[in-house]
Amino acid sequence: MSFVRKPRPYSSGLPPAPLPPMPRPRPERAPRRPRVGRPQLGRSSWAGAVSALAGLGALLVLLVGLSGLWNQVARDWQFRSAAAGVLDVVR
Repeated sequence: MSFVRKPRPYSSGLPPAPLPPMPRPRPERAPRRPRVGRPQLGRSSWAGAVSALAGLGALLVLLVGLSGLWNQVARDWQFRSAAAGVLDVVR
């Protein structure tokens, strides 16, 4: 003897709904012609953009490096100048 209830089919008492109409087949379209007047963009534009960004990045690194080097030289020059002034006072 099984105590599991068996599912009953759903029935609202209404007649079944009619099936939706079948979709009409679409007529086949002619293949599109490529546009004339606009150049086709290829991978060269991406390559140019990446190369330009790499060049700008290298220029930025070079500029920051030269700025740091200049600051270091200027600080060293100021330190030597101050040391020379102190030595003049001590003498």
